[in-house]
This record gives sequence, C-alpha cells and structure tokens, in this order.
Amino acid sequence: MEEQKLPVRQGAHNCKWAAPTLFEPAPDWLDAEGKPWTCHRDAVPKHLETTEVCEGCPRWEPRDETGQVKPKA
Repeated sequence: MEEQKLPVRQGAHNCKWAAPTLFEPAPDWLDAEGKPWTCHRDAVPKHLETTEVCEGCPRWEPRDETGQVKPKA
C-alpha cells in the first residue's frame, strides 16, 4: 500500500509570513488575545483577528522545513 500525503492547507500556522502576536515587541503583543496572529508580508505588519484570510491568500508561502516561528530579537 502506497502512503499518501495530506494536502497542505493554507493557514497562519504554516505560513512563512505569519507569527504569533505574542512574539511581537511591546506594545503590539498586548493585542494577542483578540488578534493572535500577525502577518509580516507587507511593509507594515497586520494583526489578524481570524486566520480565514490566510486560506485564500495569494501571497501565502509555506514555512521552511523546520516550521519554527522565531521571535524577533
């Protein structure tokens, strides 16, 4: 029996441009409860109330192979 991989579903959790808002510098991380993800694709980061916008985003790109989110220094 041949293994089949599940299709990759676009979302903030696996997008190279998204990071948890909790990792943002102060005072931006204070928005984490209501806007848990931040998109860094554009020049100005955008806090996301929902990740539904990621599902159809034409600019979505998969994370690197490690899949880790690295907080900003």
